[in-house]
Amino acid sequence: MFQDLELTNPNPNNLVCWHPRRGIIVISEANKALKQFCNEIGLDHYITSHGLRHTHASVLLYKRVNIMTISKKIGHSNISIILDMYFHILKS
Repeated sequence: MFQDLELTNPNPNNLVCWHPRRGIIVISEANKALKQFCNEIGLDHYITSHGLRHTHASVLLYKRVNIMTISKKIGHSNISIILDMYFHILKS
């Protein structure tokens, strides 16, 4: 994808949402790229970066990853938010 671009803005922290010319990509740009990618692979619906975050947390819970680990990973200060938001997954 970026083979022809000169890396004028290196990615020292190995960030996912990074553009070699512009640096950090804002959420609206990430969502636009996700929508374009979904269209390119023929999906009728697309997912946003926020939706990916929820999906990631849900999969981790389903795989029985420690709730405190998930809470820290997605940036919550305590597990109560995880428990409130994803209780339906924990029940199954």
